[in-house]
Amino acid sequence: MNERRASGLPMNVVFVLVGAVLGIVLAIGWWWLDDARVLVRLQAHAAPAGLVYAGESGHGVVLARIDNHLGDVQGYEVWLGRAVNSDTPYGHVVEVPDGWDAQNMRVDWLPDGVGLVFADAGRIFVPDDQFTGGR
Repeated sequence: MNERRASGLPMNVVFVLVGAVLGIVLAIGWWWLDDARVLVRLQAHAAPAGLVYAGESGHGVVLARIDNHLGDVQGYEVWLGRAVNSDTPYGHVVEVPDGWDAQNMRVDWLPDGVGLVFADAGRIFVPDDQFTGGR
């Protein structure tokens, strides 16, 4: 004989519905934990005093590791601009190519832009017009 709840639904239908809802909640939770970006600042470099790009001073460079909520490293980014070393960074973002050693990055402040030099000899040049003017 088939047991029925007070609502009139068979118990096996109730279990299927509860299982489906629980499965959806767990899938969304796992996706959020695995895909959400957590910015971890590793290095911050301020432009030398007196260095002006496009009439603006006070630029900075921040090397950040991008983690997910599970603690896995998703990659590295370099942020350039005047508001990059804040709780809500804003500026030009350069992704560090996979496989490059981002630790101990050196910043070369040049008259026409910024050179990023990585420990494994990888180099990226960012012209000043990419991180000035509110970018």
